[in-house]
Amino acid sequence: MRLYKIEAVVLRARDCGNANKLLILYSRERGKLKVMAHGASKPASRKRGSVQLFSHSRFLISRGRELDSISQGEIIEMFSFLRNDLEKISFASYLAELVDAFTPEREPNAAFFELLITTLHLLVSEDAELLARAFEIKASTMFGYRPLLEQCTHCQGPLAGQLYFSPAAGGVLCADCRPAYTDAQPCSRGVLELLKLLLRWHPARLRQLRIDRPDRNRIKLLLYGFIRYHLERDLKSAAFLNYFPTEAGRTGV
Repeated sequence: MRLYKIEAVVLRARDCGNANKLLILYSRERGKLKVMAHGASKPASRKRGSVQLFSHSRFLISRGRELDSISQGEIIEMFSFLRNDLEKISFASYLAELVDAFTPEREPNAAFFELLITTLHLLVSEDAELLARAFEIKASTMFGYRPLLEQCTHCQGPLAGQLYFSPAAGGVLCADCRPAYTDAQPCSRGVLELLKLLLRWHPARLRQLRIDRPDRNRIKLLLYGFIRYHLERDLKSAAFLNYFPTEAGRTGV
């Protein structure tokens, strides 16, 4: 069929001249797609709203020889609150970059799509930093990089005494196994339990957590190091957020 329908979030949008936009979409039905939206930047274009960054929309897509193109677009949710809050739009940009980095083209993952939509909705009123942490560990797990948190990753023994976390090992280490991994970082028992909750809980439950700044910083360090190790690159939006001032003296993703 030349035409197909998808429900998708706009991860990236780039102007291409002649009022055209090149879009990276993440869709429920077909995973990540690169498509062209011809004339979408024109003031009178009916596609204009549906192709805005982070918009959740329904699209009718026309197949092309080299690049598919949007024939019609219908907005489901624009997440307009993001455009009035620099911190929240920064976190949304980070989520979008994570989705782009984790996902291969045209491989759908309905559970991951739902996680993205849920997290974007919760950004309006919930703790953006904790939502980002939960998204990181859940995304890692969904794409085959689940950190081992229940026992020592190296010896499979019980976790006692001082603990460490190593991206290269794939999770938590006991003190005896720590010397085998140069990237191992200290991980307290409390931080370990918080990592388990971030992985297990639905994002809407995160409001129940009260995490102090040192533990937030430690979780950020451990999870971003884990993601960077497996993706084998840094994320541009994370570098920006590391210097972003937030309430009560908070900094960073």
